[in-house]
Amino acid sequence: MISYFKVRGQSMEPLCKEGDFILLDKLSYFLFRPRAGDMVVLRHPQEENRLILKYVTREKTEGNRTFYWVEGVNKAESSDSRNFGWVPREFILGKAIVAKKHGVQNPALAH
Repeated sequence: MISYFKVRGQSMEPLCKEGDFILLDKLSYFLFRPRAGDMVVLRHPQEENRLILKYVTREKTEGNRTFYWVEGVNKAESSDSRNFGWVPREFILGKAIVAKKHGVQNPALAH
């Protein structure tokens, strides 16, 4: 339950730049819930066919539903919860792991 994608855009710079590869761990959030500080891949709440990469900064529960506040690193270039508000849990597809950054492979993934 792992897939990958290529970063497009500048919302997570300098951590992730356009062209970097991200592994998407879909299994982790079947076992655990997203937590503040996790980097996640999610469906954009206003453009559901578009996937975005953000950090979880907060969570809240209303009724029996959990919502997350997500933000990009590069605030000036990021479309995030400051624009679209709280994100329902079901929009989060999984935990993101930087696999290849700025032309250098993550040493933990080299074997």
